[in-house]
Amino acid sequence: MRKISLLTSAIAAVLFGASSAKADVSVSGSGGMAIASGNDTTQLINGAAVVFALSSDLGNGVVVSTSSSLSMDSNDSVAIGAGAGGFKNLDFAMGGASISFGSDIDIAGDGVGEVGGVATDHVDNAGYNTAFTGMGGLTQEDGYGVSFTSDFGGATVTASYLLETENSNNVAQTDQTDTAAGVTVSIPVGAMSITLGASTDDKNNQSQSGGEVSMALAGGSITAGMAATTDSDSGAADTETYGLEYSTSVGGASVAVGYTNGKSGSSKSQRTEVNVSQSIGTGASIFLDIQNGTGGGTTSGGTNIAVGTTFTF
Repeated sequence: MRKISLLTSAIAAVLFGASSAKADVSVSGSGGMAIASGNDTTQLINGAAVVFALSSDLGNGVVVSTSSSLSMDSNDSVAIGAGAGGFKNLDFAMGGASISFGSDIDIAGDGVGEVGGVATDHVDNAGYNTAFTGMGGLTQEDGYGVSFTSDFGGATVTASYLLETENSNNVAQTDQTDTAAGVTVSIPVGAMSITLGASTDDKNNQSQSGGEVSMALAGGSITAGMAATTDSDSGAADTETYGLEYSTSVGGASVAVGYTNGKSGSSKSQRTEVNVSQSIGTGASIFLDIQNGTGGGTTSGGTNIAVGTTFTF
């Protein structure tokens, strides 16, 4: 409660001008290029982004921050760099607690348990349709709202509430049938880390729940997960997905292997992915993605391959 009280006081200070703290400004960026190929189709993808981050220590242990970015991408569906945005969220942090307000708040709990997708998004632009049958998730993934994260007795809890709509003046407005909420809880249990999540989207009448377990294994890390999504509004079939992934280092390269099995009604699909990444210098790396899909979520089934390079500064 003390954390929440201090955060509330800090928010009031910022909103009503009671603080004269100096702001720190930092600039970072990322970019890259990739070639994705599959089913006799080849695409070249390139892009970059520059991020401007502002933060200020209010002098009472609370730090307020926000950020904006400029980006260019040859394919809007695969952002090699960070997406563009204009100071959409305002974040307040103190110790183990933080609270965020804005128009780009993620729904807590959405996507928990959906593991196995270790390849980068670039491989999805190859010729075989890799839309996965069992990979559900909420239609509304973010929007106007508030998110709160804090540590409680060793567990980390994140809760969020969204007002999904906006009026003609670009101001969020609420409707009892047009909101979303979610919660994520991460708990260390011995050598394992367990994460549970649940979320609901009233606008689209959807809900999702999932869980995943991670632990160190043979010099690497292994994660198993499952997730289920119900969609009672559109009449679409409920989806379930089960996944497993393992990541490690081999000869200086980072290697990850993932497998996902999902179903939607009577339709089933499987997907296997491999990602290999090798550093070629400070902030720069090259990567290889291999993705093979079968079943209802692919076009005749097949293998996509992507190779490329990424950099950060």
